[in-house]
Amino acid sequence: MKYFLPFAGSLLITLSGLGQRDCRWFDYKQQQLKADPSLAEKVEAVESFTRMQLHRASVTVTGQGTKDNIPSLITIPVVVHIVYNTSSQNISDAQVLSQLDVLNADYGKHNADTSAIPSYYTALAANSGFRFVLAGVDTDGHATTGIVHRYTSSTSFSLNDNVKYSSMGGDDAWDRDRYLNIWVCNLTGNVLGYSSVVGGLKEADGVVVRYTAFGTKGTATFPYNRGRTATHEIGHWLNLIHVWGDADCGDDEVADTPPQSAATYGNPSGIVISCGNTPYGNLYMDYMDFTDDIGMHLFTYGQRDRMRTLFADGGFRQPLLTSAAGTVSTGGAGGGVTVPGTGGGVIVDLHPNPARSTLSVNLQGKAKVGGLLDIYNQVGIKVMSVRVTELSFQLNVSGLSGGLYFMRVEGGGSSRFVKL
Repeated sequence: MKYFLPFAGSLLITLSGLGQRDCRWFDYKQQQLKADPSLAEKVEAVESFTRMQLHRASVTVTGQGTKDNIPSLITIPVVVHIVYNTSSQNISDAQVLSQLDVLNADYGKHNADTSAIPSYYTALAANSGFRFVLAGVDTDGHATTGIVHRYTSSTSFSLNDNVKYSSMGGDDAWDRDRYLNIWVCNLTGNVLGYSSVVGGLKEADGVVVRYTAFGTKGTATFPYNRGRTATHEIGHWLNLIHVWGDADCGDDEVADTPPQSAATYGNPSGIVISCGNTPYGNLYMDYMDFTDDIGMHLFTYGQRDRMRTLFADGGFRQPLLTSAAGTVSTGGAGGGVTVPGTGGGVIVDLHPNPARSTLSVNLQGKAKVGGLLDIYNQVGIKVMSVRVTELSFQLNVSGLSGGLYFMRVEGGGSSRFVKL
């Protein structure tokens, strides 16, 4: 893996004052490597494993079943730690769900703005084969919404990871082998986010995102109001490097991303040539560049494969494949029903989410007609039940009170939504 030249980090700091995207993953990585010299060996071990897996050309999301025990769709349970000092920083659960929608669209290539990818690069856009669900079970086995709201006396946080520790004014991480931790807080300066290093400390594993750059509603502020900061940082969490390789014409260790001289800012258009990458130039519409949210549209097949190697046998993030944290427990008055995140191979897609009156329900995977679709409130009481007669239909939820609800489909499969 190639590292930034020292001046590059300084350049990012200077540019951040102009209001441009400022991901500090590289700076954070250098900081961690300096603090723990043994980390370099762990990082290189991950890279060696990745190179071996890619050399075998064994990672795929095509076809049916699995390859090297990697599911075609990898489900990652998520816990969102909202660490706030002011009421505006205490973002709503609806804003969190809007971010989950973006992640599932971006990593599944369901994002509507794929239409903005130039024709000469459309063939590079890949479905990465990841699905993100809010955790339904916490580290002690209790039911959870997967969202933690934690007040702090700290007015802001920096790259020192204090936000990840309750003793430092933040909130402790949940087990990285069962969850993806996302901390949402007020970051110092103009920093939008940063990710932990693959191979780093277990208790600091996850991503941190500024509260004004998270999701698509509430406090999300233009030009970072389309949820792409989290998409970008989770890309780092899955071992992706910036497309310019963090150096002038550097190497991002991905074969199908063209070389480019530096980060791209704003919302560019047309062909931008650098590093001899003719005829089509920089892939500035990639999620791992620095463009505004509106200009980010794709992961490549090479990036997809690099991310998925982490889940191969012996891979750094393979334990997540057996995590049951995506299970939603709706116990109590609801009869102790357990709702699996992807049980039975059924995927439940809901739009819009949050909803005011009508939900568009799309059942995918091994879904079948004839079963019941049940809706539970946060304390596990069943509040609605309908018979599934079509795999795609409109569901009237206008009679429900505002709040968070869990949906379970008979035979397996679940989701959750917010009723406004």
